[in-house]
Order: sequence, then structure tokens, then C-alpha cells
Amino acid sequence: MLALGCLAMLSVGAAGAYFTAQAQVPENVIKAGSVAISTEATTAAISVDSLAPGCVATKTLTVTNDGALPSSVVVSAQKKAGYTDMYEALTCRVATADGEVYDGPMSALKTQAVRIDPGQHVEFQFGMGLPAATSNSLAGEYAKLTLYIDAEQVH
Repeated sequence: MLALGCLAMLSVGAAGAYFTAQAQVPENVIKAGSVAISTEATTAAISVDSLAPGCVATKTLTVTNDGALPSSVVVSAQKKAGYTDMYEALTCRVATADGEVYDGPMSALKTQAVRIDPGQHVEFQFGMGLPAATSNSLAGEYAKLTLYIDAEQVH
């Protein structure tokens, strides 16, 4: 009986005697990423002084990802002043080092999305033209437009 009593006391005392340890990992910071872009040139990137029917003028616009997240970039345009007939007659081809991202009328410009990783840049090559059959009524006319470069984080 005495042996049974000692055994019972030992088992009750042993049930609460576990070894433990704890480690700390301090200074954890979780920060949201950002989407930010910049362009070079900052104004008049694709301006052309004298475009002739049947000719193509080539200009470069560089877009840099200044943010912390990979971004998907789309370039579009909108007429701000000038002659609608001229704007609608303009053709536009846009390419990057990876290939063509748009080919059609300037008035419908909206490139395919181009991925740019943080700290990287992409050069968009614009080829603007007037069809060879352009009417003489557009001689001396102009279209003033704004390029919009929209960036969104890659999903």
C-alpha cells in the first residue's frame, strides 16, 4: 500500500513538471509596397515638327518603375487641342525590346500591358505617321495630345 501511495504521489507531481523555453524575434516591420513610375522625357516626348504623308517619325519614351512592386504599364493618348481630322488621320506603332505592343490609329492608342520590375525601365518606341493618301486639307494642321502612362501592381 505504501508503495502504491508513493507511486500515486510521484505521478501527480510529475504531471506539471515539463521543461519549456521561449525565443524572441524582435523588430518585425511589415510595410506595404508601392507603385510609382517616372518618364523620360517629361514633356513633348513624341512631338514631331513636320510630318509628311507616307512618312514615319520615330520617338522614344522611357518609363521607369520607381516603386517597390512589379508594375504593369499601359500607355494611352487623348487629344487636348488641334484638329480632330488630323488626330484621327495619325497612325501609331509602339514597340518595346520585346516586340510590338500597339499598331493602329493614334486616336485609339492603348498599348498592351508591359511588365516593369522595381528599379527597371522600358523604352517605348513610337512610330507616328500619316497615310500616303492623306488629303492636302491636313497640310499645316496639328493635333496636340497628352500621353497617359498608367501603372498597376502585377497580380
